Amino acid sequence: MSLDSIRLEGVTTHNLKSVDVSFPKGKLVVAAGVSGSGKSSLVIDTLFEHSKTLYLGALSSKSLDMGDGDYQFDRIAGTQPPVALRQRDGGYSNPRSTVGTLTGLDGLYRLLFGAGSRPVCPACLGPTGPDLFCDDCGCFAEPHSAKHFSPNRKEGKCLQCDGIGELVGFSLEKIIPDRSKTLTEIWDGADPGTFAVPNVRKAFEAMAADIGLDLGLPFEKLSPEQTERVLHGSDTIYTLKIRKVTNDFRFEGILGFLDRAYRNASSAARKNAFTNYLGREICPACNGGRLRPESLKATVAGHTFHAFQGDELSRSITRLRDGLASGDVPAQVRELASAIVKQSANIEDVGLGHLQLQRPVTTLSGGELQRLLLAQHLASDLTGVMYVLDEPTAGLHEADTGKILTSLRRLRDLGNTVIVIEHDESVIRAADWIVELGPGAGSRGGEVVFEGRFADLLTSGDSPTATAMASDGPSRARTDLAGATWAEVRGITRNNVVDQAARFPLGALTCVSGVSGAGKSSLVAGIHAAVSRAIAQRSTGAAAESTGIRGAEALDDVIYVEQRPIGRSSRSTLVTYIGISDHIRDAFAGSADAVERGLGRGEFSPNVAGGRCESCKGLGLAEIEMTLFKSEFIVCPECEGRRFQEHVLDVRLGDKNIHDVLSMTVEDALEWFDATSSPKVVQALGVLSEFGLGYLQLGCSTTTLSGGEAQRLNLAGELLKQRRNRTLFIFDEPTRGLHTADIRHLLALFERLISSGNTIVVIEHNVKVIAIADWVIDLGPGAGREGGRVVHSGTPEKLADNTASVTGEFVRRLRDEPAEATPPVPELTGRPHSGAAPDLGVIGELLPRAVTVVAGTARQSERNGPTPYGLVIGSLTVVSDELALIGFLVRSGSTSWNAIADTGRFCVNILGEDQHDVSDAFSQGRPDSRFDALSWTPSANGCPRLSGAVGTIDCSLKSTYRIGDHEFVLATVVSVDMEAGTDRRPLLRAERGDSALDDYGWRRFAREAEAT
Repeated sequence: MSLDSIRLEGVTTHNLKSVDVSFPKGKLVVAAGVSGSGKSSLVIDTLFEHSKTLYLGALSSKSLDMGDGDYQFDRIAGTQPPVALRQRDGGYSNPRSTVGTLTGLDGLYRLLFGAGSRPVCPACLGPTGPDLFCDDCGCFAEPHSAKHFSPNRKEGKCLQCDGIGELVGFSLEKIIPDRSKTLTEIWDGADPGTFAVPNVRKAFEAMAADIGLDLGLPFEKLSPEQTERVLHGSDTIYTLKIRKVTNDFRFEGILGFLDRAYRNASSAARKNAFTNYLGREICPACNGGRLRPESLKATVAGHTFHAFQGDELSRSITRLRDGLASGDVPAQVRELASAIVKQSANIEDVGLGHLQLQRPVTTLSGGELQRLLLAQHLASDLTGVMYVLDEPTAGLHEADTGKILTSLRRLRDLGNTVIVIEHDESVIRAADWIVELGPGAGSRGGEVVFEGRFADLLTSGDSPTATAMASDGPSRARTDLAGATWAEVRGITRNNVVDQAARFPLGALTCVSGVSGAGKSSLVAGIHAAVSRAIAQRSTGAAAESTGIRGAEALDDVIYVEQRPIGRSSRSTLVTYIGISDHIRDAFAGSADAVERGLGRGEFSPNVAGGRCESCKGLGLAEIEMTLFKSEFIVCPECEGRRFQEHVLDVRLGDKNIHDVLSMTVEDALEWFDATSSPKVVQALGVLSEFGLGYLQLGCSTTTLSGGEAQRLNLAGELLKQRRNRTLFIFDEPTRGLHTADIRHLLALFERLISSGNTIVVIEHNVKVIAIADWVIDLGPGAGREGGRVVHSGTPEKLADNTASVTGEFVRRLRDEPAEATPPVPELTGRPHSGAAPDLGVIGELLPRAVTVVAGTARQSERNGPTPYGLVIGSLTVVSDELALIGFLVRSGSTSWNAIADTGRFCVNILGEDQHDVSDAFSQGRPDSRFDALSWTPSANGCPRLSGAVGTIDCSLKSTYRIGDHEFVLATVVSVDMEAGTDRRPLLRAERGDSALDDYGWRRFAREAEAT
């Protein structure tokens, strides 16, 4: 058994079919495959859960039952301490948890301000002197500590809002959302237990009769005096008889009653009755800053604590960096400020620079939360760990994918194993090793169809992923917009979207695109609210312009299908979730056998006593309690997993009993059920089949579904609730969690909805889907405050030509360069080189295609001396023969390159065709140990020269230029040493026809230069 890999044998978890597979350690490994093929079952449910149990069990005997997986395998060997970074976890549901508290940056900022800010005068809030004395007021200020910047401590919190930042009170907009309703309608529609109680209503009616107020008058028609009486009441006492009891009552007004009743509520249930009417407003004392006035006035580098909390991380980083550079950050906290900048930069590097520290964690998408956790681990410098990530690019714009790849590589280069479940083509291409599950989903999957490197994946005839990559992508017949009816929503203002308009065609597919954080969800939420309001007010005769939307008269309904988890109950099954279980039970209860036995619908439910197996309570599994370990489940010996008693299983519908039907796949059941006698069942099964879920069993538990399967089931469930035309369907990233091969099922459903007269608006990042939409609304140009504006509203073709759109750039690449996009080569200038320049002609032809290793040493340590470092670079080119300049690309943040660059000199080794093992050593080993098994000698400038290299180039670092997630390194050649008098050839990079030889286009660039 090799110690360099993690080996799994005989894995049969869920749909896996006795899988044997190895994951190389210290690599970036991608688990690919169609949705439902078994990726999560293998990586998370088996490998991670077993590894977690193993390592927690090593802590103490009390921890032996910590694992919670239902995995099955024969053997797992070579595992490492596991860390799972998931998209959503129950441990992050605390409503008080913020980005700042989750990352620990809140605590660092409190320390920064506690030690680095000067207290202001508590009386006038003016500046104090070095002795904390205010000359104007004659007062001394209290010295600051971290407590003075905590909203949870008495020393720091705002006393008016108790450190919450908001005041909770009753909102008139929530009490009377529709002011066109009459007073009678308002009372009739009031929530039970509020101002609709009989004594309050009788007192109001008595007051109305007393002052001559017409109860049929709409609220918006009331005079100011009448409005005051309705909301705040009067002092008049009325003697009323209510339920045979006569008492004196005073109408205290709607708001007056609600305020008093809420304050005097003696139970949580009583307070909950008022929840729908409560609103929040920013605390006027602290303006939402949550701190006392003295703390809010304190500054570091000219900025307040609240400014750092409320601003985007990218802007906060700039402020602190500027403060450090200018000396405005006090000396005693400069190191702390640098630590804050470093940790915040890690968050920015994973595409989350638009987040604010005060943003609640519950408002983050699953992808944002996972990337936030990833940023924390990048700062931890852990080594020897097995990281497991579940689709880290979910919800991420194509422009930010490179940042995620850089982060994943950094984790790998620290000496960790990084295993990623992913559908994104860019991540699959960047993987060191790929394991693909398939070939299909559910019972048609569960097998390893490919193991190896990306170059070999492309030639694999058994890989659905390779087939999808080689195809032209999804396609659809575009809608002719020549005679289309249009809808337009104006004045949308939510979060970072301010006063924007959204115009889109009805009866067509519109994509709302933009970088992560650009405001897509806010814009779509505004569309949904405006259309819902227009439809609701249509019966009142309100003008279209008054609702802020035009064209809504062509819509009868709007359905917003959001991303949300489906039910996780162990008793939740496919048929119960989509609402056809009762129809199936009714069919059995109506059969001749059931009527003869006197069995009703309840006997055919595994959740109801009477017909179910009482030994396993209808689960089909029996629990075996273990004293020290977690409980195990086996097939119920009483019913043998069939979940029902024998007298129920004897009932036949056609030739099958209830267990036989629930064991059917959707496709088989679709053929078996009769469309005339079971129309609802056939209709629901048809939708599931259209979504590509035909392989699932009717009785399968929803807890066993993959993320992609759960999402499609969620969409199907929503669509089955409303089957009509003239409906606006809004989808929130419907392709998230879907393999490229599965997107066709989604598009087929879209086409059926559109052909029935419906309209579809989707929030989408998938460039291939955006490129085939009928209309695109693109937001940007950036994220957070740099976004929130509609930068494009038009066809995908026009979007591709829109230079102001980041999305347009990727649509343009897809149109112009379907194979691979090539980033531009920067314009570089160099100073004249003194002395005779080395002759680069002997290496010029080799550089674009030879495998080369950049080798150097870290600064010498007192104990171990100089440490050699090296990395295989992606490209190398001669920038200038005259000036002896060469250039190449390295990943930003590369551990090896940072160590080499620190000394400013290095040696480029051109490998020979017999040195594949050397290239592999650099792609597999840890940065500080890649030379351990290699033979090398110091070159002319003291850097490692690898024995057997065809040639070496000694260089000194000139400058670097940032290009996306890479750095372009410009180096001056000091000397060239080529092996002469031999037939040995360099180790060449693999070629694919006439395309570029690497991801960065240097070979193509060289040819274009020659052509011109």
